[in-house]
Amino acid sequence: MNIKTYIIDAFTQEAFKGNPAGVCLLESELVPAQMQAIAAEMNHSETAFLLPSTEMEGEFKIRYFTPTTEIAFCGHATLASAKLVLEKLNYNNVTFVTGHNLRLEVSQEHDGRILMHFPMYAPVAKEPIPEVYAALGITEEDCVGTFYADPLAMLIVQVKNQKTLLGIKPDYRTLVHDAPFLKGLAVTSPSEDPEFDFNSRCFWPWVGINEDPVTGSAHSALAPFWAFILGKTELRAYQASTRGGSMDLALMPAKNQVEVRSHAQIVLEGVLFL
Repeated sequence: MNIKTYIIDAFTQEAFKGNPAGVCLLESELVPAQMQAIAAEMNHSETAFLLPSTEMEGEFKIRYFTPTTEIAFCGHATLASAKLVLEKLNYNNVTFVTGHNLRLEVSQEHDGRILMHFPMYAPVAKEPIPEVYAALGITEEDCVGTFYADPLAMLIVQVKNQKTLLGIKPDYRTLVHDAPFLKGLAVTSPSEDPEFDFNSRCFWPWVGINEDPVTGSAHSALAPFWAFILGKTELRAYQASTRGGSMDLALMPAKNQVEVRSHAQIVLEGVLFL
């Protein structure tokens, strides 16, 4: 079996920035063990597997695998998949249906950005978790608050400033041991760059990813979180990883969705032999 396979950098206009994702365009179903083995071979934070629907034009089944496990939803691999389908297959609008029946609508905008409609997950406040702060190398005094987005099993820690955010050096083994109820952790602060409203860094060692370069799904919760704090429904976000990446966010409360706009770059195209 020959599988068209791509590496696509998401949330960036520049190659080798943003978050790289593997994308495999399938002609027939693979079993989960095959997809897991391919994702481990690709060794990106996520690899997406796309299968065109036999019932609906412009609809694709999508599944996401880290090198170690399948996950329910991945923002940057969705953006990477959208770039592939819109550019290479010449669609203007596409719907991805995840393995958990989440429907994600994407479209090409005139300015070259890709528009995606993500679910909105409003986080709730939690009591301080000193063991998590210690594993991040910060203190309770560095933190403004701690919150939890249940659909993502993701903790949000708001820190006082960008300097604290950039100085975090997590102990990943301790994080996994001391907070086994989590799948992800987003640390966030106000931005000191006037171009952006907030910054973040995202850590997912529970699913095999230490620091994720740019995490689209986390912004399903970070968008309503910062919208409430800043009193605005349109935001610009920057994820302050080594590679870095940005996105524009707009809340759609009536639909319980977040509009996410950004760019992606195809950097490799080839064939995987299975």
